[in-house]
Amino acid sequence: MEFIRFDTQDGIRLNGMLANAESDITVIHIHGRGGNFYENSFARRMYDVYPRMGVNFLAFNNRGHSSYVEAYRNGEVIYIGSSIEEFGESLLDLEAAVTFARSIAPTVILQGHSLGCEKVMYYGQERDPAIPLILLSPCDGYRLQTIYIDPETVEDQIVRLSSTYSLEGMELVPPEEYGIRCAGIYYHVPITAKALISLLTSPAFRLLRRGYPWDNPLINKCYTYLGCEDALQIDGAEAMRDVVLERFVDPNIQLYPHGDHQLRRAMPEVFDSIEEWISRVVRGAQ
Repeated sequence: MEFIRFDTQDGIRLNGMLANAESDITVIHIHGRGGNFYENSFARRMYDVYPRMGVNFLAFNNRGHSSYVEAYRNGEVIYIGSSIEEFGESLLDLEAAVTFARSIAPTVILQGHSLGCEKVMYYGQERDPAIPLILLSPCDGYRLQTIYIDPETVEDQIVRLSSTYSLEGMELVPPEEYGIRCAGIYYHVPITAKALISLLTSPAFRLLRRGYPWDNPLINKCYTYLGCEDALQIDGAEAMRDVVLERFVDPNIQLYPHGDHQLRRAMPEVFDSIEEWISRVVRGAQ
């Protein structure tokens, strides 16, 4: 295990951890909104499990980590975090991570969790249709926001925010503007008006949106974990399975009856399934 850091094209220094198995394959983990490279128990397990598979594991804090934190751009202090992140800039973070990973091993797999799933899909769509993807607990962010702000629509919210709030500075919007409210779960996610509008109008709210027209399925090889006890699967894991089937040419989708958003009660089976997929689909193509 070693602490690593690399710079994005726009000069932001990102930090993470690498478990180096001296493999020719590296899995890069992209955490969800407000997350980090160490907090989730499944991510901590992966630092041990993936090297035992014969795969390097790299996880890092992208610019959407935590809420509002100090960082450095070209040596100067700035602030980043999920409360001010603009989704489109995630491509810069992933480009830097992939470049770093390819300096270690030639084959790279992008693994996203929660909002990280949209980020790796966006990268596959915009940058690299050949890079394999692992999706852990992908969710319909548009549907979640629709429920959170009901009876207002997302489209009406965008118009209201644009006319009501200044899109400069770091002022956070009130708690009722953005968060999670479903299956007995309720929490507010701190965010500025500029960042919220950026998210609501970004590809993130279309990539996994149920019922949204999708004419060009991604050709990336894709493994998807869906937990049937994931409270963020508003319409059920089966509904998200159907969305993933529409988004990819040939995805491998696994449903786990007792798995939740954090892979609890399903981790050993998920790890075995991912190992089999990497061996068959990724190594088999080398």
